[in-house]
Amino acid sequence: MKALRVIGKVLLWLLAAILMLVLVVVGLRVYNGQKYPITDASNSGMSSDKSSYDTSERVTAIEGDYLNGFHFHPVEKKHRGVVVVYGGSEGSPDYDRAKQLASDGYEVLSLFFFGQPNQKPTLANVPLEQFDEVADYIEENTDSTGPVTVIGTSKGAEFAELLTAHGYPVDNLVAFVPAHYSYSGLDFARGEELPSFTDRGETVGYASFREASISAGAKMMWDMATGYPVSYRATYEAAAANAGGDARIELGDFGGNVLLFGGEDDQMWQSADAARALAEQGGNIEAHVYPDAGHAFFPNADDVPNGWQIMLGGTVEGNRAAHDDAEKILRERLAQWHG
Repeated sequence: MKALRVIGKVLLWLLAAILMLVLVVVGLRVYNGQKYPITDASNSGMSSDKSSYDTSERVTAIEGDYLNGFHFHPVEKKHRGVVVVYGGSEGSPDYDRAKQLASDGYEVLSLFFFGQPNQKPTLANVPLEQFDEVADYIEENTDSTGPVTVIGTSKGAEFAELLTAHGYPVDNLVAFVPAHYSYSGLDFARGEELPSFTDRGETVGYASFREASISAGAKMMWDMATGYPVSYRATYEAAAANAGGDARIELGDFGGNVLLFGGEDDQMWQSADAARALAEQGGNIEAHVYPDAGHAFFPNADDVPNGWQIMLGGTVEGNRAAHDDAEKILRERLAQWHG
């Protein structure tokens, strides 16, 4: 009987500790959600909801077997070819960039690469060969004479780089906050690690998150559980440091133009290191690294929900300067490539 009473007391203390932990986590989630609204995806300003974007005679919604997004038709097409833009892990089609480029006279496809009803639901096992359909659409629905430039940001940059590295019909590549490795997919619901991308049914080699240190992993999980802005950089750095050669993105043999923009203070992943590493591969690769910029080059941080400093990095002035310089260089290179 005495042993049973001791066991009962231990169980009560254990239940009390679990309840206290749950209350602490719930309390921190409420507090952090109010203090750091950037952690709420709906506050990011980049939606994966296709219906949230405006359409018109000059911005038409398009959809195919896997293809999904928008076709921007400029009032006056001033440049040859087509620009294709992709957003990042938030699942957006980088609509605002497409809108700005269309106003400059470019014909633009603003595309989702996952997350739509006819696509992979999460950023895992996303097929590179979806770009075959994009190429067919360009040939059939545009004045296809001229180059195809693909612009990707963050995980969209990783995707665009892999399209280029795997020989898909890309003439010029622009990567904002790029990666020099492909990484694990962002689908954690199944309890198994998946690749971000596949190519014609085959896994694209990737750097595994399982290589992160226990302390870095524990901190990341605690921050996620409590709704605190998460810096994933340590996880990506550990994955890259222990990755096999098949995970490295190789652009040195690409015959077109590559333009890269990285932030030295990027807290999402090591985009500045990636930009430098890719530029060292040779070929026509131009890299620009900004010392006080993070993962997103905000022109005005006052418009961004609080918490970006921890999750994305950089300073107000550093991100603004990076934005202005990168946009200037981008416009100059696009004008050179597209005439």
